[in-house]
Amino acid sequence: MDKPYRIYISDPHVIFREGIRKILSRHPEFEISGEEQNCNSFKGCLHQQGVDLLLIFAVPLKAAIDSAVSLKEEFPGLKSALLTTNSKHRDLLMAFEKGMDGIIHKGVNESEFILALNKIQSGEIYISPEIIPYLSRRNQQISESENVREEPEWTEKEKIIIRYIGMGLTNADISRRMNLKIRTIEGHKSRMLEKAGVPNTVNLILYALRHELISLNEL
Repeated sequence: MDKPYRIYISDPHVIFREGIRKILSRHPEFEISGEEQNCNSFKGCLHQQGVDLLLIFAVPLKAAIDSAVSLKEEFPGLKSALLTTNSKHRDLLMAFEKGMDGIIHKGVNESEFILALNKIQSGEIYISPEIIPYLSRRNQQISESENVREEPEWTEKEKIIIRYIGMGLTNADISRRMNLKIRTIEGHKSRMLEKAGVPNTVNLILYALRHELISLNEL
């Protein structure tokens, strides 16, 4: 049996941490490695028993982001997800740009929370749906303030694949829907990332929204 995915919670709200413990008690594939109000003793826990994922919340959010980034530099295998109560906070884009593996709104339900953990565990970036429109608008504002480069042309097939990615479908799901081999889908994804000049599929979705290749109503 595979080892449980080890999660550490850094959050000042005891009732929230208790809620996470209760949820994860129903999902044996995950376990709580430790918890605290802040990151003061987190390094000790990492050295002693190991942690796969840090869930972190602090006020201001910048403090949580800076702590997570610092820890990820010291422990390269560590993944981190920012917890937030605000879907439009100015520091959310900073969290995304600094390489957080997830941005999770604290108002998500149990199924969405477990989905977030599964995506992060599998190497994907997870962002709560209510936060994506804000990140898209902030990206657009930044883009409009910079020199606009000539944009590439996108085929209808590429737009369909982007829309399926935005809907959360896996490569296998997209392969079945489009009657294409999984390797073909992977190849399209790789070329689309290069064409858009972005590092991952979350950025690709934001790019597609910003450039109106897809709309939020399609996701």
